[in-house]
Amino acid sequence: MFDPKWIRDHSDLLDNGLKRRGLPPASKRLVALDEKRREVIAKLQSLQERRNAASKEVGDAKKAKDDARATKIMAEVAQIKTDVPKLEEEQRAIEKEFDNALAQIPNVPFDDVPEGKDASANVERHRIGKAPKFDFKPKLHFEIGEGFGLMDFEAAARLSGARFVVLKGALARLERALGQLFLDIHTAEHG
Repeated sequence: MFDPKWIRDHSDLLDNGLKRRGLPPASKRLVALDEKRREVIAKLQSLQERRNAASKEVGDAKKAKDDARATKIMAEVAQIKTDVPKLEEEQRAIEKEFDNALAQIPNVPFDDVPEGKDASANVERHRIGKAPKFDFKPKLHFEIGEGFGLMDFEAAARLSGARFVVLKGALARLERALGQLFLDIHTAEHG
């Protein structure tokens, strides 16, 4: 997810990156949602600060035996206590809308990434070695994984949505072992 500050400071980069991906600009909407979110947070903090100060003033007014002032301030505190939950609910709603909007924004491509509407426009930068030739039609990795019962796409879809997989058995252990090897090499050998 993008940092809201980065979006405010680099809205042109975001919109240009989205345009290169064939998507409409989104920075104006995101910045507006962020400003609204920040405004609600500021109002909420201001009310909470006033409530704390007013509560202290009530104590001071009661010590001074100024019941009229104490009653007036207590009414203000009661109103603030009514307003705060409404603002908190508004804050939750705007943050949810903002987070959902951010979650839909894809990464911005680097400047050296060629433009294209889809994967067919990808450019091969280099190739190492020769591609093997088979006298049979090779299976894709997920066909092999599903065939051996080591990959479960249906369970992953139930857990987190499309484009994820649950690894099982030896394949799950292999992935953990590779991750541990990576960590061991980079921490022990490369500091």
